[in-house]
Amino acid sequence: MERMFPSYKVKVTGLNPRVKYILLMDIVPADDHRYKFADNKWSVTGKAEPAMPGRLYVHPDSPATGAHWMRQLVSFQKLKLTNNHLDPFGHIILNSMHKYQPRLHIVKADENNGFGSKNTAFCTHVFPETAFIAVTSYQNHKVSPSLWEPAPGPRLLVYMDACARSSQESGP
Repeated sequence: MERMFPSYKVKVTGLNPRVKYILLMDIVPADDHRYKFADNKWSVTGKAEPAMPGRLYVHPDSPATGAHWMRQLVSFQKLKLTNNHLDPFGHIILNSMHKYQPRLHIVKADENNGFGSKNTAFCTHVFPETAFIAVTSYQNHKVSPSLWEPAPGPRLLVYMDACARSSQESGP
C-alpha cells in the first residue's frame, strides 16, 4: 500500500461556514485501456482489467464546518492506495498500468453527522488534470530507491500522466 504521489490538495470555497460537511474521495477508471511506458511516453497496450468495486476515502477531519474546510488547503495525503485485490484495510484498490480519475465529493452532513440518507445534499468535483496512471515501483526503474527503502517489495506508486504534468507546469 502507498500514499498517492503527488498528494491531492484542494482549495474549498462557497460552503456555508456554520454547516457541517463531509469530504470524500473516490478514484474511478479514466478509460478502458491498459498502458505501458516505453520510449519515454505512455501508450495503450490493451484492454483494461476489470475494475474493483469502488471504495470511498472519508477525509479524517470529517465532519467539519464549512469554515474549517475553507480555512486552508484540504490535503488528502493520508489516502492510501493498493494493488492488493484482497485488501482488508479499506484502501482504494487500483490496477497497475491503468489510468484513473480522482473525484472529490462534498456532502452536507445529516443530523447524525453522517451521510447516505436519501435527502443528503452533495456535489462532485472532477479535475481532469489530476488523472494519473498507477504503476508499481518495480516497473519503473526511474523511481528513486529512497521512495521505497522503508518498505521493500512491490508498492503502488502513482504518477500523474504527461498531460496533467504539462498543464500544471504551464498553469496561471
